[in-house]
Amino acid sequence: MPRSLCLILLAASVLPLQAAIWPEQLWDLKRTGLKQVRVKDRAVWDEYGLEAAEQAVYGEGAKKFTATAYRLKDPTSAMAVMQWLNVPATRIGNYVLQFEGYKLTKQQQDILQIQLPRLDQASLPVLPDFVPKANLVAGSMRYVIGPAGLAAFEPRIPPSVAAFSMGAEGQLATYKTPAGEMNLAIFSYPTPQMARDRAAEFQKLPNTVVKRTGSFVVATIAPPNADEAEKLLAKVNYQANIIWNEKVPTKVEGNMGDLILGAVKLIGLLVGFTLVAGLGYAGFRIAMRKWGGGSDEEMVTLHLEH
Repeated sequence: MPRSLCLILLAASVLPLQAAIWPEQLWDLKRTGLKQVRVKDRAVWDEYGLEAAEQAVYGEGAKKFTATAYRLKDPTSAMAVMQWLNVPATRIGNYVLQFEGYKLTKQQQDILQIQLPRLDQASLPVLPDFVPKANLVAGSMRYVIGPAGLAAFEPRIPPSVAAFSMGAEGQLATYKTPAGEMNLAIFSYPTPQMARDRAAEFQKLPNTVVKRTGSFVVATIAPPNADEAEKLLAKVNYQANIIWNEKVPTKVEGNMGDLILGAVKLIGLLVGFTLVAGLGYAGFRIAMRKWGGGSDEEMVTLHLEH
C-alpha cells in the first residue's frame, strides 16, 4: 500500500466524527458521543430515501440521554418510517427522532426545527386519512411508495399490478373482524381513469375482493369471510375536495350607471379647475398692469414674406 494512502487512512481514523445531524450542544447539554447508525432492510430504507442516520449522546450522569435521528428525502417518507418502526418517536418534517432517557417538550421541538439541517416541511399525503379507524390493529399500518416496501409488507401484490411507475402510493393496514384478521390495501393514483385500469388488474389476483372509488383502488387479499370483506371495503370512499373560486363582482361591474356618473363628475371637476385657473391667471395679469406699473411683454413678429 502506498505510504500516502496509509497516512490518509490513519488521519481519518484519528479525526473526530463530524456530525451530519446532531449539533455539538443541544439546549444546555454538550454532546459526549456520536456514531452512525447501521440500518437493516437497506432496500426499504433506500426506497424511502434515507440520507443520514445518526446517534448522539448528550450530558452526563443523571442528565445523560441518547438521541437517534433518521433524515429522509421528504416528510412522506418520514411518515412511512414512523409507521414501519412502530416505536415511540417524533416526526419533524423529513426527520424521525428517537430519545432514550429524555422526553421532548413542545418548545424543544420548535428549537429543533431551527437546528436540524436540511429540514423539509412539505405537506403530507391525504391517503392515510381514508383508513377506517374502527377495529384497526394497532401498529399495523404501513405506507408503501415502491416495490421494495410492497415486497416487505404485502408480497402477494405484484409491483406490476400496483404500478408505482404511474405515480401510485399505497397504505396497508390490518383489521379485526368477527371472522378473523383481515388485510386492507388502499392505492392512490393520479387520475380516476388510472385507478379504473388498475382495478381491473387487481381483480385478476386470486381470491381478492376489489373496489374502486374515485382515484383509489381498495383491495383485500384472501379475506376470511366475503361479507366482512365487503363491509370493510365499503368504509373507504374517496371524496375529492373541489375549491370553486367564484369571482365576486365589484361595484363597477355591478352597476355601469355608477361608472358613467363617476366619469361625468371627474370631467366636470377638471373643467371647473381649468376655468378657475384661467380666470385667476387673467386677473393676476390685469392687476400687475394696473397697479404694478408693468406692461405686457413685447410681441416678437417674424416677417416671413417671400
